[in-house]
Amino acid sequence: MTAALPRRLHALRARDALQDIARGSKPADQILEALFRSHKQMGKRDRASVGDLVYGVLRDVGRLQALAGAAPVDWLARHLADAGHEAAAITALDLPPPAADGAVATHAALNLPQDLHSRLLTQIGEAETAALAAALNRPAPTDVRVNTLKATRDEVRAALVAQGVAAEPTPFSPVGLRLSARLSKQSTLLLDGEIEPQDEGSQLLAQLAGAQPGETVIDWCAGVGGKALAMAAAMQDNGRLIACDISASRLAKLPPRAARAGIGCIETRTHGVDDLSGIVADMVLVDAPCSGTGTLRRSPELRLRVFDYASLAALQLQILDEAARCVRAGGRLIYATCSLLAEENEDVVARFLAANTGFEPRQPQGFDTQLVDARSRLRLWPHRHGTDGFFAQVLVRTA
Repeated sequence: MTAALPRRLHALRARDALQDIARGSKPADQILEALFRSHKQMGKRDRASVGDLVYGVLRDVGRLQALAGAAPVDWLARHLADAGHEAAAITALDLPPPAADGAVATHAALNLPQDLHSRLLTQIGEAETAALAAALNRPAPTDVRVNTLKATRDEVRAALVAQGVAAEPTPFSPVGLRLSARLSKQSTLLLDGEIEPQDEGSQLLAQLAGAQPGETVIDWCAGVGGKALAMAAAMQDNGRLIACDISASRLAKLPPRAARAGIGCIETRTHGVDDLSGIVADMVLVDAPCSGTGTLRRSPELRLRVFDYASLAALQLQILDEAARCVRAGGRLIYATCSLLAEENEDVVARFLAANTGFEPRQPQGFDTQLVDARSRLRLWPHRHGTDGFFAQVLVRTA
């Protein structure tokens, strides 16, 4: 067994990771993975300590910014390295007295960027914003989706329990399990394609798409393909599913995962390279690029970024317009984001419908009334549903 490193070295490694994360070049999990690969002498407990320290800083960065000034990550990295602190030291640091108007202290105490805090106050009010912020400050649960082409949820749950991992059915997704601990990447369930790591909210978005056997389906912004795999399983690997993305490198991760899952109906296409104009689809899912504010539990480094929400909304509308051209008469167009904000969600749909009278909203079928609002929109909130934040609207081409 590898001997544990001194806690001062934990802090030094965390400092290195935090400084890379602050530059905004890559997501925190990728930076940590690269750090661990370059320091192979770190054992499991060392990696866990460094990871806890890094994510503790990122989840607490609003409060720490009020304490440290304009560069909290650099300041805290130096502070922790000098003192050799563990993650518990983060919460021991006290905020300075609140500002006279209380505004700065409020958003800092909630660990929300000020512009996001202001928008949420307008959108959902003070009490809901505080409850949401508290949920976003907690680590996300470990959810997996059961690949129903290979196993049932009960079979996978029994296999996990036999491995010493407690697993409970997710509250809303019929194919999800919530685990008591993260699985090793060498888990046979993962390697054999019986499960896929996927937040329950993302599972519900794939369910909302309602992909059916024999259909032609396009996942317009597929990324690495998690929702494409879920929809292909719902289609029983019968039909045509085209996974598209602007990044060929992200798409390249999908075929090996599809092969493990026993799926052969997925094709990949790269936007800007491959021509999609001749394809007529029964359903097109647009999980549009967005601020990602609904994923702050998993990606707390997003608290360090400044977003141009107006530019994001313009891009989202452009993507939705382009995708709509591939929907057949009577077919479905689904717009979704993992943003919490109406200006990236409801407002984009409203602008699209104003310019596209051949589409109309459609009520999602078979969904718990807790998940769908009065205007037939899927709205998932971390503090209400325990999922990542998601928005989705089903639109049908009527002409």
